[in-house]
Amino acid sequence: MGLDHSAVIRSMMFPFAPPPGQYLGYRPDGSIPDGPLADDDRTGIRAQYPDPNDTFNVGAIRGRIVPASPFALATLAAPSPGVPVTGMVGAHVVAADADTDSVIAGTLGGWSCDAANPPTQFDDSFDLERLLVGHSYNLYARPLVGLALPGDFSDVFTGLCSSGVAPTCTPPPVNANFNVRILPTQ
Repeated sequence: MGLDHSAVIRSMMFPFAPPPGQYLGYRPDGSIPDGPLADDDRTGIRAQYPDPNDTFNVGAIRGRIVPASPFALATLAAPSPGVPVTGMVGAHVVAADADTDSVIAGTLGGWSCDAANPPTQFDDSFDLERLLVGHSYNLYARPLVGLALPGDFSDVFTGLCSSGVAPTCTPPPVNANFNVRILPTQ
């Protein structure tokens, strides 16, 4: 389907199969097919293959993962000479249904691409597309730690900098060393 791996554990595109005897999704039966797609998989397919007649799943959440301290970025290697790293590269950003807290979409953030103006910019941005319009979501950002690690997504990160288009760049290392602060709601 052209999808990259997902860090959403219930996603079909999660980089690892569950251990024998454990199944993280729905059990297949006569009414549910074997290996059903998770909402994250469906959202990825809608983003990869948009339906021009779909007027419901056209919402997007775009933003930036900003470090609490710009000094945290000083230790990261520059993507190319003179181009500083300005963002949290490789932050796992998910949109969860506000009512059920189930993950609807996830992405790895930290860069933006403009084919007309290469190279890739490591600017802490993320983009979640093809979401249900008028629906409420909670947004979470986490480092890639735990079951899925940055090395499990190396094909995603190495594909960010094209060697065939000048100027080229070298992707900075994924920043998996940050703490998440949860602010109280008012």
